[in-house]
Amino acid sequence: MRRQLVLVCAIVLASLALGGCQPTSDPAVPERVAAASGAEPAAQALVGGVTSEIFSSASKPTDTQVLFIHGGSYVHEASALHAPFFEKVLRNANATITMPLYALAPEHGYRVAYKQVLDVYLELRAAHPDSPIVLMGGSAGGGFALGFAQSLVEQGLPQPDRIVLISPWLDLTLTNPEIPAIDATDVLLDRKALVPNGLAWADGDDPQSYRLSPINGSLVGLAPTTVLAGTNDILYPDAQRLEVRAKKAGLDFELVSFSGANHVFAMSSGASGDEARSIVEKLISTLD
Repeated sequence: MRRQLVLVCAIVLASLALGGCQPTSDPAVPERVAAASGAEPAAQALVGGVTSEIFSSASKPTDTQVLFIHGGSYVHEASALHAPFFEKVLRNANATITMPLYALAPEHGYRVAYKQVLDVYLELRAAHPDSPIVLMGGSAGGGFALGFAQSLVEQGLPQPDRIVLISPWLDLTLTNPEIPAIDATDVLLDRKALVPNGLAWADGDDPQSYRLSPINGSLVGLAPTTVLAGTNDILYPDAQRLEVRAKKAGLDFELVSFSGANHVFAMSSGASGDEARSIVEKLISTLD
């Protein structure tokens, strides 16, 4: 029964808890995204040529810029949790959050989205040369964010000032031997439902390559990185693997584990979510 429910949740919860949006200049899309979020429409703008939602509490031009990559197992659109999460964070942190509405599978593979996020990142750096930049992502977007940061190193481009990953999907194949024990009780995610979405995102390329499964990539040269993860999430064992690899690589890295917390708990109400959000606020504020 759980498997049947999770297959439904893979659509409902992935779109709600994991998020997702498609890039386009079609004016109907921002309206559709705002309606799905259940929040007041965010400012809409083309950033680096990519339609993006923008939330801001910035009080001065040099306040922190946050590039947020949403989740959605690479196939789903707007999350109902993102807008409230951003709004709460920005009550206590002066920053601007830009969330690009990047291309999704199965219509597009990861290569298109990587180019879009790079265009957004370079535009933010050019338009705000005196502002710190935080690269942040949740769920699939957390894996995307780490892979993107690794691609910056490979291309010789500057790193953001900090990387923050919330319940990141770090390995598309989900082959960590510790996953099955959690998979039996995880009420939100199911390996069998996720893997096909990841393969669609890979678009025929090796799903173990670092842009798709950044757990396998080099961690040398990355910005200081913080991971927030719950222990009741099938993605948690790979967050632990990342911690081991980060220590070996000498990366400034912290895994903050939340006992009993589920997937993307940081965007939900409750003690764990409030604590995680407070950490995010502090990480942003310390860069001002």
